[in-house]
Amino acid sequence: MSSNVAHLIKVASNEISRSVNDFAAKYDLTGTQVQIIDFLTHIPENEETFQKDIESEFNIRRSTATNILKNMERIDLIKREPVETDSRLKKIVILPKAKNLQDKIDKFMKENDQKILSSLGTFERRGFLHALQKLPEKLKNN
Repeated sequence: MSSNVAHLIKVASNEISRSVNDFAAKYDLTGTQVQIIDFLTHIPENEETFQKDIESEFNIRRSTATNILKNMERIDLIKREPVETDSRLKKIVILPKAKNLQDKIDKFMKENDQKILSSLGTFERRGFLHALQKLPEKLKNN
């Protein structure tokens, strides 16, 4: 196997995506939709969430987020509601269909994280997670 870092990250990412997509397919969803449901259900109910929050959290472009959210809205996972202070701004509201999947999604995500991290010791896990959190920002600056 290659020792090229970008290649190794891509191979690992493909395996993770495949796993999430296989889980999501059981519910006629995509892996990205499952991850967005997971993100939205972990935001306190008193906080408003907007498309820009999704774009930032998943590091995706506006057009990509728009298409994903439109599809999620079409299948009744979310709805977008105008904000009183700015009618151009629409908050994302998670609907019962998506909320009802959260326990299964939580369980899957925890098991998937454990599977990914199981080959690392405690010290290695912390370093690995720290590096993964720093990596996108460091790559952006170059």
